Amino acid sequence: MPNQNCHNIFLKKGHYLAPSYRTRDYGDFLVGLTEYKNPIDTGKWHFHEKPMISFVLYGGNVEFRKGKVITRVAGSANFYHSHEIHKNIYNCFPSKHISLELDSGLLKRYGYSASEVELAIQKNHNTTFTFIKLMNELQINDSQSSSAVEMLFLEFMEKSLKSKSSNQFPSWMKSVEELLNDRWDEHISLKELADHSGIHPTTISKNFRKYFQYSFGEYTRRLKVAHSLDFLHSSKYSITEIAYLCGFADQSHFTRVFKSLTGYLPKEYNKV
Repeated sequence: MPNQNCHNIFLKKGHYLAPSYRTRDYGDFLVGLTEYKNPIDTGKWHFHEKPMISFVLYGGNVEFRKGKVITRVAGSANFYHSHEIHKNIYNCFPSKHISLELDSGLLKRYGYSASEVELAIQKNHNTTFTFIKLMNELQINDSQSSSAVEMLFLEFMEKSLKSKSSNQFPSWMKSVEELLNDRWDEHISLKELADHSGIHPTTISKNFRKYFQYSFGEYTRRLKVAHSLDFLHSSKYSITEIAYLCGFADQSHFTRVFKSLTGYLPKEYNKV
């Protein structure tokens, strides 16, 4: 149970303020799934024993930390240093969050500092799919899950720290990024990218992976699947309708790509 001291609640490893949560402790790290199904009184100042990454699967809240007010929505990821005081006021129900608590032993073993984890989260490289796969491992929970979670974290750290932030992109690559994100549900040709950015197609092709970490096809499919998550949670559309809304050729194509990126079939994720 949480301990309260000087009006700030101290949360030991694997404990949360959420009315409903479950955890899986793998020793050097712990995966937690917290849920706020219905409106409830929130906004208590608290801090966690372990450094922690929190990802908003759906829903959201307003966070107060370090004198700042942060709006956390679906897809938001935040890092919390050990004993960092903050409070969250939930304003969207239901809300579900995935947490990854890290022991110092894990960070020392791989030579990472807490500040480097924070930087990786700020870069927000592949965070959504990493944390959905963490949730999947929490549900699978077999003899391979511990190693799978550790590998997911290490892969995320390596790729994220190597990735370039958007503010490091040359102006022409920023325009490519903007076009792809604005028209994520459309087919955009290399010629269109070249015309929009004023850069030769060969230059775009040679540099695309350098800035985005993925090929053009991989990046655009990730955008489509990321947008499909909100449609799946809304329950207003069938899988076939969502496939077409997100620019996939058909339901089969959508299902294959979704499974490869999240570990779930769309109909399975819809029930999470």
